Amino acid sequence: MKFTKKQFIIIGGGVLLLILIYVAITFGARPASQSAKVTLTVWGTDPNSVFQDLAGTYKTADPGATINYTQIDPANYQSKLLNAFAAGTGPDIFEITNRELPQWESVSAPIPATLANTFNLTTLEADFPTVVEQDFTSGGQVYGLPLDLDTLVLFYNKDIFDSAGIVYPPKTWDDFQADVAKLRMLNAQGQITQSGAAIGGSEASMPNANDLVFLLMLQNGTKMTSSDGTTATFNSGVTGGSNPGLSAFNFYLQFSSSNSSNYTWNDGLGDATQNFVAGKTAMMFGYASDIAKIKQTAPFLNFAVAPMPQPANATIAVNYPSYKGLVVAKQGQVASAWPFVIFVTTNTGAEASYIKDTGEPPATRAYIAANLNDPNYGVFASQALTARSWPEANDAQIDSIMNNAIVSVLNGSSDSARALGIAQDAVTTVMQNQ
Repeated sequence: MKFTKKQFIIIGGGVLLLILIYVAITFGARPASQSAKVTLTVWGTDPNSVFQDLAGTYKTADPGATINYTQIDPANYQSKLLNAFAAGTGPDIFEITNRELPQWESVSAPIPATLANTFNLTTLEADFPTVVEQDFTSGGQVYGLPLDLDTLVLFYNKDIFDSAGIVYPPKTWDDFQADVAKLRMLNAQGQITQSGAAIGGSEASMPNANDLVFLLMLQNGTKMTSSDGTTATFNSGVTGGSNPGLSAFNFYLQFSSSNSSNYTWNDGLGDATQNFVAGKTAMMFGYASDIAKIKQTAPFLNFAVAPMPQPANATIAVNYPSYKGLVVAKQGQVASAWPFVIFVTTNTGAEASYIKDTGEPPATRAYIAANLNDPNYGVFASQALTARSWPEANDAQIDSIMNNAIVSVLNGSSDSARALGIAQDAVTTVMQNQ
């Protein structure tokens, strides 16, 4: 049977169409994440078992992916990262805290435009509390996503409270001061035998001293930096002559001044957590990550977690965050690494796995909503929504600067105004040299 030229064209077109359909079914319909095998390297400080669980969850979405995780001692983490990136051997994905993006932005890659339909700034605002945008975006681009969202809280000894006739933990700083007066005990020489609260000291006795000072400043309406982010302004007055940053600093320091009616702490008492677990301190400030340490050290201590006190007349609560996130290295496999980061930080199963393994509070709005009344996560979940940060150019250097300011007042070498002024100038220098 002979075919006409027209019939040959029709038959050939049909065969080509069948071939295209086969290719589309075989290859094109396969999810992009499964179209090729990829091996990603991840560095962090969490135990290997934690990331094995995350990797396992991710492989259900991308069976072709291999995740090689390296756990690094926190004490050596930053130096190892710096050396690796300098040598061109850094990981594809690495963990940073919420205050470290300015230090690592130059070696990090934001979410690429090719994933804009998958995740963007609008998605970030919908999925996570406001503070995540403050901490992990720059220039309108998303550079990292959180694994958890911890905030500073108040721990209190229920037995000491009961003995003092205090029914509830303080909700405001006015309540806090009143409770301190009831809880502290001094001997005939004016020495503290029972501290009402661990507050007012330096990092020598209080690991979270700087966080508490910065929180008080933010709660007091302090403008921490200039609008362009080049100058520290936390010791600058506002219209009318008030200085909210200095007022917050003085409020903090009064608790360690023996001349103050609110005197209740000094660095000579030693580590705040050890004093708290020994039943010698009624209140202390810490994070969810401290709970396991307290229970391990003192399994029978009758203590509870309460929200951070707020200013008496405040209409909006302000809380202070400390948490970790994942960022993607610019020199790594950006296109393959970001889908992993997005998945493990937003997928319900992955988040549940991480929270179960670490005990850290949730980060996504959906998981926060589900845990607002949870006895373990409720306080942290609600505070995550009102957590606020400020742009720290280098958190380690700034912490050292603020701690020096506290110490200089405590040892009498400077008054608070001068000490805070020196700190402000030093932080400005860090910001301008970053």
